[in-house]
Amino acid sequence: MTKSGRKRTGRNRNEVLKQPLYTDMHKRNTHTALKILAICCFICTCCSATADEAPANSKKAEAAKTKPAKIYVAVFDFTTAGKATGNSQVLKDKTYGAQLADSVRLKLRKQDKHWEVIDRLTMSETGKLGLKTKPAKVREILSEQLGAYIGVYGRVEKNGDTVRAEVACMDLRKSDNKVLWTKTFSNDSQRARAIIAAKIVEAITGEKLWTPPEYGSEIEPTKKQLGKPLNINGSFDAGHNGWDAPDGVSTFIETAPKCGKLLRVRTDLQRDPWLEYRKGLRTGRASRDNPPKIETDTSYSSVGGLEGVHFRSEWIKAIPGQRYWLTADVMTTAGDTNKGFFPKVFVKGFCKTPHALDGLPESALAELKLTPEQFADLPKSRRDALIRDNAKKHPKRYLRECYRWYLACRGTKGKWTHAAAPFPPRGGLPKNVEWLQIQIYSYWPPGTYLWDNVHLYKDPTQKAPLKEVKPRTPNFGKTSDVVEKQTKKSHRKKPGPANDSGE
Repeated sequence: MTKSGRKRTGRNRNEVLKQPLYTDMHKRNTHTALKILAICCFICTCCSATADEAPANSKKAEAAKTKPAKIYVAVFDFTTAGKATGNSQVLKDKTYGAQLADSVRLKLRKQDKHWEVIDRLTMSETGKLGLKTKPAKVREILSEQLGAYIGVYGRVEKNGDTVRAEVACMDLRKSDNKVLWTKTFSNDSQRARAIIAAKIVEAITGEKLWTPPEYGSEIEPTKKQLGKPLNINGSFDAGHNGWDAPDGVSTFIETAPKCGKLLRVRTDLQRDPWLEYRKGLRTGRASRDNPPKIETDTSYSSVGGLEGVHFRSEWIKAIPGQRYWLTADVMTTAGDTNKGFFPKVFVKGFCKTPHALDGLPESALAELKLTPEQFADLPKSRRDALIRDNAKKHPKRYLRECYRWYLACRGTKGKWTHAAAPFPPRGGLPKNVEWLQIQIYSYWPPGTYLWDNVHLYKDPTQKAPLKEVKPRTPNFGKTSDVVEKQTKKSHRKKPGPANDSGE
């Protein structure tokens, strides 16, 4: 009995705790407490994270304020006027204004990323605007139809080689109903469209466009500064030492008054017999001591029109990261070479590659007295053994071109011209280049070319190796199949939540 007179039930405290009602209530209280604790921890974490991220967010906001807003530009197809000289010229002139406008779009798009240029298809659907279009009309099209800030439109006149463009520009950020400027651009060179487009873009942006280094951008060092040439016998005073042996038909080493010895090249030859003779020299079936007499040919089917003549130096060990100077003197009696076609001096870089070991060169087949068909019929093990053996004896035969640059040797008919320029234009020689070779190249117009003082030097101003600077042109040096594969690979979807959801 208890003090209150109630009878004990006989159950102790442990038994009471085991009752379902008490057990459930205890569990609920425990879960509630855990939830409250978790919420408190989450709030503390968020507050701490917010406090830490506040400076970062404020920095992002400040960066967003300072980041230049995109400027939308509409370049309308220019109207075209000009005198036509034939059916093809009529068609070309009618489309020239659209071509020039598209060149402006492309050049402007390559500038700073805040220039957003409306695409060609959209602008062709919008139509052309003449110089006499009222500013209010231009403003209406820009603001209501295109959503652009800047509008560029005008008129192009093309007569022969001369191109003249009158261009107007309206900037709604500065004036609603007034033309910002109207300017005239003209050029009569073969690159008139590119040059005028660049000038228009400079007028729009108010900034000078970047241009790659060109011939004459750097002053040629003196002979004393250049020092000793890296190639042998660039003056040809020692005959063909350091160069190909002349073939006696298209290439000759001769003595000229006041010049000493020099290289004479002919490109006004019939092509087929010349090719047959050159092949005979490679395979041992012809001799330089008994060259054939080949008739003169100055047509488009001549050696100069279809092949050109290369005259190669001996191999020169390349220096990765090095910058060089190349010089040459040239004269031709074929005609002026100061515009479209001109003789060149190539510097080509070569390296080892496993792809070169997939067959025998023509000279090796001639030495082994095998035809291509006979070599192909051999067992693979025998073919591979022949290739390995020949590559060991003549490793230079299996080098492959991996770099190319040329010195442009423009000039006037009958006058000696001196050309000199540094290369690579930017940075140093790529690391994969193992050997260099100078290749004097004469082609069009067909005729006689005289060469002298072809020298390769180290850049005397360079103090340390330079890093390679990649070309600015996308996909430079890549073949179309490689570009296509890379494009497909970049467009291939990667697995992830977004793709799995069907987006």
